[in-house]
Amino acid sequence: MFPISIASHGLPNSPLLPLLIKLQVRFNSNSKSRWLDRQWSDPYTREAKINNFRSRAAFKLTEIDDKFHIFNKSKIQRVLDLGFAPGAWSQVARERTSKESMILGVDILPCDPPHGVSAIQANILSKKTQMLIRLYFTRHFKLNRIDKLHKNHGYLYEMWEEELLHSKDTETYKEIFSSISPNSSSEDEYKKMEKFPIDLIISDMYAPWPQSLIHNTNKFTNDAYYRMANTSGLTVRDHQHSIDLCDAALVTALDLLRPKGSFVCKLFTGVEDKLFEKRVKMVFKKTIRFKPKSSRNESKEVYIIGMDKKEDIDKVEVFTT
Repeated sequence: MFPISIASHGLPNSPLLPLLIKLQVRFNSNSKSRWLDRQWSDPYTREAKINNFRSRAAFKLTEIDDKFHIFNKSKIQRVLDLGFAPGAWSQVARERTSKESMILGVDILPCDPPHGVSAIQANILSKKTQMLIRLYFTRHFKLNRIDKLHKNHGYLYEMWEEELLHSKDTETYKEIFSSISPNSSSEDEYKKMEKFPIDLIISDMYAPWPQSLIHNTNKFTNDAYYRMANTSGLTVRDHQHSIDLCDAALVTALDLLRPKGSFVCKLFTGVEDKLFEKRVKMVFKKTIRFKPKSSRNESKEVYIIGMDKKEDIDKVEVFTT
């Protein structure tokens, strides 16, 4: 049985309306009950609470790091966490990198980042989002010195109002958020930034998130309710959305990840997962398919890990071969 959207039926005066309401309430109640039972019986969920992790997903990343050593406390790393809400992966990244390392979380939904982590609420499919990510890692300025979400605009505007106002980066930042024309100074400034400023990209996009928070999205997000693509229970639909978001993460890696850098991406398996894995192999010298023990047996998720990014990659070839 699938959840019924009463509004979509357009039957406000129909005699079927009471029945539809009862079916929807019953479905939601049973679904919630099953979810709660699974949560209470899950050892990783309990362990996450004990360790103050924001979700059990933290253990998936720790398993990946224990096996493949993507983090390094002995050097400064610049880490981009895509789909970071609710922040468990950023917590692990903060714990397993040096104090000087920079960690930036990006999510289309609002989320207060963990201590020591910066964040922006933005759409990774937007060119301006990539420009902001490049600016953040290139300029090495700090975000969220006071962990306080701006009520309308997200973290970068909080920083803009309180810190960038007297910063040398003010004009660059301002130009990025202005309309960009082919001859604008923002494009010239963008070209001067470091070409590949990131050492590691981790992507857990597709993590479930309460849909009631969607009204808090800002003007830099595009159709967030549609694009957030939470799991629906429909295997084909979930897989297709997953491929879309994995491709977006891979494009980000092509554009921003340094040569020899690493990449971790969650994928929901299906008919196109081998094609995505093939694309990753064209970008990285070593590609691994991995399912952590902390991932539920019934889950279709796997993690594609790319290590040692190649140089001089043809992006068009990656997505057309």
